[in-house]
Amino acid sequence: MAEPKLEGTLARLLRQGAQGRAFLLTCAALAFAGTLTATFPVTAVIVPAALLMPGRWRAIALAAAAGSTIGATVMVIVLHHLGWATIYDRFPEMLFHPGWARIMDWAGRYGMLALFLIAISPLPQTPALVFLGVVQQAYAGIASAMFAGKLLKYGVLAWAASRFPERFAGSAAARWFRRR
Repeated sequence: MAEPKLEGTLARLLRQGAQGRAFLLTCAALAFAGTLTATFPVTAVIVPAALLMPGRWRAIALAAAAGSTIGATVMVIVLHHLGWATIYDRFPEMLFHPGWARIMDWAGRYGMLALFLIAISPLPQTPALVFLGVVQQAYAGIASAMFAGKLLKYGVLAWAASRFPERFAGSAAARWFRRR
């Protein structure tokens, strides 16, 4: 999960966006940044955003899916141009980590279907994007699989968050979020 300082920054940016006209752009930009850098999960954007504006949960899911898809596609393009040697040189642990190996194997065997399934799951998508970025240039297919999977996943998360804000209204987490 995101560090407390990062969570506070995300909360502040979302609250500022909710006060103006740039709320959906803020959601999309944060989803883009979270996916491209893999520094925080995009769910750390979607759930608070849907709690802030529950009536816009569909638009939040769509904006986050679009931002995340663009971030993933940019990552794939960059990784394609780096190549295996550069990636393994910078991240040698990839060679030996069983989780990375399994996800890269799935991406190699099942291609876009694996990427779609990874996109809707809590599994890390970066290994699949690394593999597909190096071995394939089917950017439209990668973007389509990511968008479909992320729209489904983020739609469910945003819907759930928008339906249950009253359960969280008096919680310690809600009080913490309002203070940030």
